[in-house]
Amino acid sequence: MTTNGGTRTSLYAWLKSSRSAVSMVGDGPLAVLFPPRCLLCERPTFRLRVLCDDCMASLPRLTGPRCVKCQEPLEDPSLDLCRACGTRRRWFDRAVSIGPYDGAWGELIRALKFEREPAVARFLSERMAEFFVTERPFRDIDVITYVPMRRCALRERGFNQARLLARGLARRVHLPMQKLLSKVRETSPQARLSARERRDNLRAAFRPITSIRGKVLLVDDIFTTGSTVEECAHALKDGGCEEVFVLSVARA
Repeated sequence: MTTNGGTRTSLYAWLKSSRSAVSMVGDGPLAVLFPPRCLLCERPTFRLRVLCDDCMASLPRLTGPRCVKCQEPLEDPSLDLCRACGTRRRWFDRAVSIGPYDGAWGELIRALKFEREPAVARFLSERMAEFFVTERPFRDIDVITYVPMRRCALRERGFNQARLLARGLARRVHLPMQKLLSKVRETSPQARLSARERRDNLRAAFRPITSIRGKVLLVDDIFTTGSTVEECAHALKDGGCEEVFVLSVARA
């Protein structure tokens, strides 16, 4: 699939319009005239599904030797921890992602963030729920929360994608979802910052809004350097949380 801006915009527009049409006419005969398209290959799916069977089956997972704490790729497979996790304290106890950001997972996340497509939010939260039940440390989670957004970004987008994912996940695994953190100061966008600049940019940017006990699962859409979830985990533990685990859709 080509990834230039025009192609992606037209694809998302068709995805949205075709799903809207099917939503109005249901799964009856008229649905054949307005079949929703697979987000990745554009083939008709004939139901309100984000991906066709082939694209669904080929969604990639993270592979190769990786850090047991943050899933950073390891140059030396005999090691358990990456340089960052091995040389400094990490406030989160473990961070895992379903797959790599490059490719299919990135396309899905961009469709959610920039097109506000409800079907994509449901699809991703379903995949997170499937992943959740396979992770042993998640079995004793007490509450699910999410990474807060910058106020200006929230005003511009109108929603927090991490909150949508956390809410959908919580419903599917039958756990409470609570807002546990607030962002107490504005920060610069992280995209063009180095790892050190990201840490400095986010330092003391989050604060717990209630007393917290037990084990918390922190949800975000993308794990890049870990600076954001690191600061969130720091704030959660300052609030009394015993352990913080992180689940994201994709790792950049």
